[in-house]
Amino acid sequence: MAETLLIVFVFFLLLGMPISIALGVGALGAALVYPALNPIIIPTRFVGLLSDSFLLLSAPLFILAGNLAARGGVARAIIDLATALVGRFRGGLAYVNVMDSMLFGGISGSAVADVSALGTFLIPQMERKGYDRDFATALTISTAILAPIIPPSIIAVIYAWMADESVAAIFAAGYLPGLLVGIGMSVPIFIIARKRNYPKEEPPTLRQFMTVLRGALPALMIPIIIMGGIVFGLFTPTEAAAVAVVYALIVPPLFYKEPRLRELPKIFADSARLSGVIGLIIGMVGAFGWVLTYSKFPIQVADAIAQVAPTWWMFMTLVIVLYVILGTFLTPSEIILVTVPVLLPGAIAVGIHPIHFGMVCVIASALGHVTPPVGLCLFVGMSISGLPMEKLVPSLLPFIAAIIAVLFAVAFVPEISLYLPRAFGFIK
Repeated sequence: MAETLLIVFVFFLLLGMPISIALGVGALGAALVYPALNPIIIPTRFVGLLSDSFLLLSAPLFILAGNLAARGGVARAIIDLATALVGRFRGGLAYVNVMDSMLFGGISGSAVADVSALGTFLIPQMERKGYDRDFATALTISTAILAPIIPPSIIAVIYAWMADESVAAIFAAGYLPGLLVGIGMSVPIFIIARKRNYPKEEPPTLRQFMTVLRGALPALMIPIIIMGGIVFGLFTPTEAAAVAVVYALIVPPLFYKEPRLRELPKIFADSARLSGVIGLIIGMVGAFGWVLTYSKFPIQVADAIAQVAPTWWMFMTLVIVLYVILGTFLTPSEIILVTVPVLLPGAIAVGIHPIHFGMVCVIASALGHVTPPVGLCLFVGMSISGLPMEKLVPSLLPFIAAIIAVLFAVAFVPEISLYLPRAFGFIK
């Protein structure tokens, strides 16, 4: 049964069919071949899965809040603050790029929104200051990976739902790994900036810094409201996402005069389009996953992995390699949705905490945003800079290597992910 499901799914995926449809066709193929399954299960699971989870409602709300922030003057305020903080070092705008993504990622939760909002300003600005265009573009693409790691993260919400774990716990688990990824990408920046003698920015006076900080505070309140409300039990993750939407609708127009009223329909339409794509995949995964579970395939996979990778660190290595490969042709949300139901039982069987495993999955799948040939952030960066993929890939390699190095550190040192969730009391 599971073999038929997977063969049909992979066959249509290789033919170029969208993964959401391939999932549904695979489930239908298994239901038609095996009399024990009824094809009516597919629409039943599709609708039931999307309608039974209040948590899933947070995903489109976070998408909308991120899009409103990305086009609401927030990006420029964050860039000004980051420039005041780290612009004074050699290659200052490169460090600004990293810090921008760390701060803006905590607002948007979307890597594509990060590249779109920050890249349109930073890439031309860096080029005018003497940075190579391929370096500026590759860095901007790479730093966008911080958005799915640092809360609020749409990928983390999907993982929490798939694994039936606390969203607050997986959010808290993202802060230290996100900080380490930012530091990791600063290492190649330090080397390249000195080698190419990239410029420094003029350090601000205390008065200038306070002015910039005041200007950025309304933007920085978005992640504070989200995580503060969740940590102190003021509202659930879904309610936090709704509050973030209301805040993003009111505050940026008041403080930054953006977005304008006539831009709102397009922002809502773009957010609905992306939410629809994710919702379609989730619905089809419901039918696909039900067939897998019915056939006891996840248990079989867990047993097989236990034979191939009997220790937790071997299992983690296997997962990272698998995710890097899958990231070359699937999006992060697709990777999480397809693999977590199969791999999580194996992770638990070898003694890996679900939150630790989730953080590794989030970072490893987020690499798919920047790896060729189908990385979404890669294509957004190409469209902004006008550079072809073959020109960007060599410049991407040092940053991808830094991200993978931190990923292995997070995988092999569980406390990097688990310390804050334990400190906040989300897990034991």
